[in-house]
Amino acid sequence: MILLAPLFHILMTFLELYIYVVWAEIILSWVIAFGAVDARQRWVMRLSGALASVTEPVLMRIRRYVKPMGGLDFSPMILLFGLYLVQEVLWRMMHHI
Repeated sequence: MILLAPLFHILMTFLELYIYVVWAEIILSWVIAFGAVDARQRWVMRLSGALASVTEPVLMRIRRYVKPMGGLDFSPMILLFGLYLVQEVLWRMMHHI
């Protein structure tokens, strides 16, 4: 158990950071969609590109099975649900060892 604790904390930290990145991409897409920022601004393009480069590989896999419905893309929410589920399972596994 002592050997697993550092690995567990590293994995949980990675998952938490990835969740923040997914939320940042969701919020940025909303801010752009509502016109609060101009998507053509350099910093917006860079931030959007950086976030997409981290999340799109996973989101593309989810979109193979769940297509956007009515113009709404549910893949980020499905990804978040999955990440929270993995966190919960890991948390319970670690505390039962």
